[in-house]
Amino acid sequence: MGGEELIFEGCNFFRQRLTFSVLSGRPVTIQNIRKDDDAPGIKDFEAKLLSLLERITNGTRVEINTTGTEVRFRPGIIIGGVLTMDCGSDRCLSYFLEPMIIISPFCKNAMTLKLKGVTNAPNEISVDAIKSTWLSVYNKFVLNDEKLDLKISARGLKPGGGGCIIFSAPIVKTLRPVQRPKSGKICKIRGQAYVTKVTPSLAYRMIDAAKKMLHGYISDVYITVDQRKGDAGGNSPGYGLFLTAETTEGVVYHGEAISKPKGEAGDPIVPEDVGANAASALLEEIYRVICIWIFLLSSRKRRLAEYLAMIAFILDWDFCRFISSAV
Repeated sequence: MGGEELIFEGCNFFRQRLTFSVLSGRPVTIQNIRKDDDAPGIKDFEAKLLSLLERITNGTRVEINTTGTEVRFRPGIIIGGVLTMDCGSDRCLSYFLEPMIIISPFCKNAMTLKLKGVTNAPNEISVDAIKSTWLSVYNKFVLNDEKLDLKISARGLKPGGGGCIIFSAPIVKTLRPVQRPKSGKICKIRGQAYVTKVTPSLAYRMIDAAKKMLHGYISDVYITVDQRKGDAGGNSPGYGLFLTAETTEGVVYHGEAISKPKGEAGDPIVPEDVGANAASALLEEIYRVICIWIFLLSSRKRRLAEYLAMIAFILDWDFCRFISSAV
């Protein structure tokens, strides 16, 4: 491992550059990070990501200049292990979890992460989506998924956060080839309406609104309620709906929506609109991801794990055609 240093500019693809650096062993330097902004340099959540990468590796060196606009990253050996970290409330925990899932198959030791922060946030993929879509991708590439688990022990919404998740990944000795000749037909839709520190009746209003849209598409729709109180409900009130559609071939699509964070400007989003938005997002996902070309145009995030495994590592791909949003 190791090689010539790579130099990049800007804050775009910050996580991806660091993730590839860790996997390939090549050092990277990222320059001119938000140099023209009123608050130049890396953000707090990016510094926390660097700290997390340091803790799951041995020998990693990170150098940040005084203005924070340049980061020099020298990756070490991936060791994994057990660790706990507070990720703050600036970004959803999925921001930190995505790189960890990609790196976890290549750790020397089994990985167990306890991350604290925001589990669900507007305009970000939720931890629920990671659990339903990313882990299904993980299962197809590894032979041993016995100890693979993602548990949401506390649900935290913005702005207060207070959520907690535990991600466990086994030691993986080899990656296996994957064949996906067809996507199959949608056979069932499942979902979860979650409420934190608010009345559970809001969950049923979201469910009713979502079912009105989905029953015209398929009749097998079942949505449960996840009500969190006390410490398990985090520090902020809110509600949201997460939906998945599964095909006869095991392909999983997902769509979700959430209420506005407490204190945010503008009119609040009523439960009926949250339910309708989640159903619309699911149907749009099914429509949009018809083939790999449409996927490339739509740039769905859940694909990163698949393409990373295909590009960064030499696998025996006899025939691989991805059509879903999460194979």
